[in-house]
Amino acid sequence: MSKCSYASGARSASVYLDASHDTEDADKVAELRWRGLRDRLADQGAPEDVLAALDEAVAAADPPAGKAGRVLIASGTEVVVDQLLPVPPPADVTRYSSLPDLLPLASYLPPPVPHVVVVVDSSGADLHSFDGRAELVETVRGKQHPLHKTRGGGWAHRRLQQHVEDTVKHNVKQVAEEVERLVREVRAELVVLGGEVQARSALRSELGLDDDLVVEVEGAGLAAGTNDEEFDNAVRALVAQHQQQKDAESVDRFRAEMGRDGLAVEGLAAVADALRQANVDTVVVNAEVLADQVVWTSGSPDQIGVDEAGVRQGTGAPDEVERNRADDALARAAAVTGANVVVGDDIELLQGVGALLRHRP
Repeated sequence: MSKCSYASGARSASVYLDASHDTEDADKVAELRWRGLRDRLADQGAPEDVLAALDEAVAAADPPAGKAGRVLIASGTEVVVDQLLPVPPPADVTRYSSLPDLLPLASYLPPPVPHVVVVVDSSGADLHSFDGRAELVETVRGKQHPLHKTRGGGWAHRRLQQHVEDTVKHNVKQVAEEVERLVREVRAELVVLGGEVQARSALRSELGLDDDLVVEVEGAGLAAGTNDEEFDNAVRALVAQHQQQKDAESVDRFRAEMGRDGLAVEGLAAVADALRQANVDTVVVNAEVLADQVVWTSGSPDQIGVDEAGVRQGTGAPDEVERNRADDALARAAAVTGANVVVGDDIELLQGVGALLRHRP
């Protein structure tokens, strides 16, 4: 879950909505939908200045292409989260409360997978690297001549063929060196290769990477006018699949550590205590069970617990200590301490929550 900043002491307005733009009357539907959600927030106590900030964000957004969801979170009068979701939520949600409603983001927007995407041909490659926070784009172009074999015969023809092959090998080697550098730099967990089939094959052979790290995908090229939409969709699907696999592995690790009395705890008290110590790698949540739980929170997002006196003692602002929904409080504490969140309603957990620890207490 990405880190967000919230105004101390400010109440939050959270909205999850269907932002799909796939019908002729989509603009009118979106306008009516927002008007209804705005009224719901007002009924929940959201003041006009908060609603005005959300109005501005809604009006400024470009409509998505096709089916999509959207989350808006305002802390005070500042919109701190405005993000498209890959799919619409099952139902529109509004909440005006002490804490932002962050937990659904763990399902819709799991932690980004560091990855490198390469679109290659005989002349070089376009490279996209993503380190979990920002995408970097660069181009590698090697020797340009000669690159194309010509018809003919004799010694001159054979010599030209050799020059072409040498040029392509030089370019592939140059691209491979840059790909390997980017993989190390962003600690990539996935490398996607697109572009010309022969260039992809040559590059894969040149790369000194674990074969399981690299996936080849059809449907992209460096030529002008190439339609990359299918390739882009395939890359997004691969990244999502990789994240789902990581989430499943985290749950398996949690179960294994609980079984051996190792680097895992469950229950609100134990998880809150680990979050206060910034000792949580991954929070594992059964959202349906956790929704019924409450904890004590303070103005410091990581200072939460089931014991009021302990939370008051650990915060510099004891007057701000209050009871809040456990799902909101745990999601906020995870965000500010850099912990991942895995949500699954089929996970059996004491009080609906567990944690994989970074180290033994």
